[in-house]
Amino acid sequence: MPNALTLFKANTVISDAWLQAFDARTVAVQGNLVITTPNMHFVPEFHHFDAEVLQARADGRFGVIDCFQWPQAYDDTFCHAACIPRKESFPCPHPLHWAWFTPTPDDLKPIPGNSFPVGTLASDKVHPDRGQVIYGHLLSLRHAVARLKSHPLTFRDLLIFVTDAQRLFLDIYSYFDWTLIAQPLATSGLHHNVRGEWMGAFVQSSDVCEKLFCAGVPMWYVHASAYIPPSMAVVEPVLLTRPDHIIISMYAEGRKVRPFEVIHRGPGGRDRHVHIRRLYAGTTHLDPEAAIPQPSSSSNPGAKVSSLGKVPSRQKSKPKHQPYSIEARPARPAPSGESRNKWQDPDTPYLPPLNLHWEAAMKIAIKDQSRIHTPYVIDRGYRFPEPALLIGPKLAERLQVYLVNWLACRALWVGRVDHDPPRTYPTPQLWHNFLGSVPSAQPQSHREKDPDRKGLTATEKRKQVMWELFGDDVLESQGDVFSPDGVVEFQGEQFSVASLTNPSALLAQKVTWELFELGFRYELRDLDRHLAQRRWRDDPAGREQLLHGIFLGNAGLVMWSEPFPSEHYGLWDNTLQGCLPYVENFRRLLCDWDGVPPLLVTPLTLDNFTDTKSWEVKRVATAFYVQTFFDHFGRPPIIPHSLPMQS
Repeated sequence: MPNALTLFKANTVISDAWLQAFDARTVAVQGNLVITTPNMHFVPEFHHFDAEVLQARADGRFGVIDCFQWPQAYDDTFCHAACIPRKESFPCPHPLHWAWFTPTPDDLKPIPGNSFPVGTLASDKVHPDRGQVIYGHLLSLRHAVARLKSHPLTFRDLLIFVTDAQRLFLDIYSYFDWTLIAQPLATSGLHHNVRGEWMGAFVQSSDVCEKLFCAGVPMWYVHASAYIPPSMAVVEPVLLTRPDHIIISMYAEGRKVRPFEVIHRGPGGRDRHVHIRRLYAGTTHLDPEAAIPQPSSSSNPGAKVSSLGKVPSRQKSKPKHQPYSIEARPARPAPSGESRNKWQDPDTPYLPPLNLHWEAAMKIAIKDQSRIHTPYVIDRGYRFPEPALLIGPKLAERLQVYLVNWLACRALWVGRVDHDPPRTYPTPQLWHNFLGSVPSAQPQSHREKDPDRKGLTATEKRKQVMWELFGDDVLESQGDVFSPDGVVEFQGEQFSVASLTNPSALLAQKVTWELFELGFRYELRDLDRHLAQRRWRDDPAGREQLLHGIFLGNAGLVMWSEPFPSEHYGLWDNTLQGCLPYVENFRRLLCDWDGVPPLLVTPLTLDNFTDTKSWEVKRVATAFYVQTFFDHFGRPPIIPHSLPMQS
């Protein structure tokens, strides 16, 4: 096949300064296309016309069709992509080099007292000052940096969150370079020197070719050989520069290939630009352009649920660990063995005190089954174990097993719920099966299978439950979640497994207080995503910012790494000025739900926020939330509690 070296003759006498937009400092041939550039010394391979798969590779990036790694076709909507910095122009230790840093397993800082391969990004690899650089992108970048600093992640998740943050940063950086530098030069009518540190773009329009040339943007003009002007000056024919350095292999752990999800298929152009800028983590299974999921046709709208909030059983099927997939399930009668009234706390020293507003809201809620919206659209499972379930066992050794199992998997599960939820959340029965399971006394290699026995051994049952929660990829590398002679961690303090046979009431209250808080936060998030769908669709970063603004701290909803509070804060701060911004954000969020009470429509300010107003707004807001939750979930919500008594 002919190439540029055989088709074109070099003319090295021509000075670069004499070249115009349609001349060729270098020229290359790709198939039946001729690619010329007036301002660069190489011609990159053009990946555009074939329908290619957009899928993260082993390094968390998107291979040769990634505009943050390789030049792509110019698009008017994403013109700033031509100004994305080139990695080669910013070698280490340049501060911008962080935008191409690829984590290794050594960059995962393990969480003490945790058996799972989960941790946070090493502090020397996080640069929060570079996360403060367009509004929506900025909020997303700030969330991404906060997640890297404080959220528990597996290495596979860490890889994706790092590259998400890097793409956000580079997109913001290129937007400013285009707006402040390239765009004014493009309209000046004068030719400016090329900026080799920019990524550049392929163009197929003579007008765009002229514009980018004037602005000094690296540019490659793609046209058929029949349209090559006879007067075109050619300085140097070259062979195509191929992206051999870009990783295209799939992510693997050891010998097991674990490819990331495909998020788009199609040729280059605007759609690819749109999809590549979607945050990959936590949304990879969804078609970004697809409609909001609708209830399954197999749901039974006539099913009822107990007004005591007793959870129905579910048919067992092999769960697929797929983020944010909503399955509608009909209600079923509560199992006969479950009789606890979930609208009120059991009498036990292991639960923190009730909050008066939430307690009243639970009492006055209308528990009429006719109010429940069926078929269910929101997953009715429990994001976290019910606190009353965790401290339910009467025997000390069983309580120990429950507490240790939860504390051992706490960091991994908190991260999973936050950014990579299972297809269906666990039922109380599944939580009971997991929390009450005991590690086997023998190592895996000594567990012989008896071909004549029937049913599953205790070890196999435990494994099955753990697989349903965490996936067998975690089990294959970890086995049991804790060792009977090991330690577990909570709020920076380590506890021996043996010491939890008789846990202190204060420790139990702290653990259950956190479960109440986490359960409330993530149930609020999922309910709001359903009731305020338009808000989440139009401004996801802004909506997430509003949601996070209801709670104090820098870790969003996660809070697992935040210091345990010593006094009431946020919504329940003891001062009017202290609680006002959090109450106002909660009010603003609820105002986008149908049926919001009139009292919540008026914005809260320092002028109108009195003690009486604070009490009334909190009373109405908590009652409205509890009632709305029951109407859509068919069960009581997990509600926040007061802080544990410190004595």
